[in-house]
Amino acid sequence: MGCECMRKAVTGLLLGSLLLAGGTVLAAEPESAVIGKDMVQKPVADVLPQASLTAKRKGAIVFIPLDTRPVCKDYTVATMQAAGWDIVIPPEEMLSSSDRAGQPDELLEWLEKESAEAAAVVVSADALLYGGLVDSRTHHIDRTVLQSRVERMLSLKKKYNSPGVYVFVTIMRSPKASAAPVEPVYYGQWGAKLFRQGALRDKAELKGLSRKENKELQQLNKEIPRNVEADFYGRRRTNFRTTELLLHGIESGGFNYLLVGRDDTSPLSQAHKEARDMASLVYELPKSKIRFFSGADQLGLALLTQAANRLTYNVPLVYTEFAPGKGGATVPAYEDDPVSISAREHIYASGAFPARKAKNADFILAVNTPYHGKTLEASDAHNTGIADKYTKAFADTVETYLHNGKKVIVADSKYGNGADNALVKELFRRGIAYKVAAYGGWNTSGNSLGFALAQGMESPYFEGDAARDFLQVRYLDDWAYQANARMDVYKNVIWPRYMPNSGFTPEQLAVAEQAVTESIVKTAKPVMGNVVEDYKFILPWRRMFEAQPIKIKK
Repeated sequence: MGCECMRKAVTGLLLGSLLLAGGTVLAAEPESAVIGKDMVQKPVADVLPQASLTAKRKGAIVFIPLDTRPVCKDYTVATMQAAGWDIVIPPEEMLSSSDRAGQPDELLEWLEKESAEAAAVVVSADALLYGGLVDSRTHHIDRTVLQSRVERMLSLKKKYNSPGVYVFVTIMRSPKASAAPVEPVYYGQWGAKLFRQGALRDKAELKGLSRKENKELQQLNKEIPRNVEADFYGRRRTNFRTTELLLHGIESGGFNYLLVGRDDTSPLSQAHKEARDMASLVYELPKSKIRFFSGADQLGLALLTQAANRLTYNVPLVYTEFAPGKGGATVPAYEDDPVSISAREHIYASGAFPARKAKNADFILAVNTPYHGKTLEASDAHNTGIADKYTKAFADTVETYLHNGKKVIVADSKYGNGADNALVKELFRRGIAYKVAAYGGWNTSGNSLGFALAQGMESPYFEGDAARDFLQVRYLDDWAYQANARMDVYKNVIWPRYMPNSGFTPEQLAVAEQAVTESIVKTAKPVMGNVVEDYKFILPWRRMFEAQPIKIKK
């Protein structure tokens, strides 16, 4: 036992040293390599578990989030603070919100002042270049302005004597359906046709088109207005070329790490076409310094975790276990890679390594996937809450690992945009819901997997009730709200009153939040108990897409 502990400690120290040295040795490893061993703003403090405020402090990391959505800012900052890090973020008014564009130049100026004193810098390039994620889809910024902002980012390390610089950026999504204000104003009318046009162009390059498809594409080319097409594809070209410039940060050593995320990318789409083009560039660079996979909202926490791991010479080993059935071969909705690839890439991006054997791993990443490999929406009628033999088998696996003393991270990827009702109820029924290191079941598979993985890796450093508080938030958000209350409120309040999905007036917001609270309590209290009443529930972006549970101070 003593020899095994010593072997793990020495291996971790050696791997950590290699990472901090730039990863030149690790870069030579094949892609399939597997290791055998295993000044913060008030809104964040309001949602932070009390125990995390008293944890031993490790140093300061400057962080610029994608925008002010809870998963991007509040939950991410709270996680790292609970693990003992001082997270320095910009003033709220500089960041993109539901009713405010981000301020790239002000953010760059703030970053240049703050970064020299930090142990590391983790920043969203979308925020620094365009203002934020939504801003990246709607801007009309001149390329020369974007180039100057990239140059300021590239010079940060040398000019301002900054420490490790970790950057994340996204490839713009191409959704089947969406509308302003999160897309250009014309997308509500032309979005579906633009998506189909992009999908056919992507397929034409990959497989070729049938005569019927070729005729359809020609018709779309005629039907979509020239000004709409010019704006849509022009912005995409601008963003792609700007991301190309960021790759120089890896070549020059200006960045320690660059994480490129693919935001909502279908297997055949304009976003997938651009992802293929970007992949040919990314794969020429050392994989110890750059990764490229599906997702956007989880990237900040993944890179913060990597920075923390490198600063502490820590290289966790993670073994991935999939649910019965198609398992790792599942290609989740909104993504274009099998979930097995997503899991592996997230492990590397978080500063960890895949373990070949479960017995040698520090963490078990348990990924809940649909048996037949098709990801339905969490609001689908099939999400009944009744555990079948496959769900029970997956829960058995989680419970066995916990019984054997393993730290288990549950990534609930069975459904899109919400949790698996049967799995969550089964975890509570067995009394293991609060024994897992982390849980995630929100939005896309990559969002759930990446966030849960990173939060789980930080969980050993949480003190007091922090771990339980984070799990309560995830169950209340991912399960009670996203998989249940959201559709319930749509059907019984939003649609009957002809209310919009977003952009609520103060009066509409009050009605929606009251309905959301009642529905969450109705769903969660029979399973989670009276703890549900310790929270209030708000819609921070004045829309139904996300809710935020906030613990009531007593």
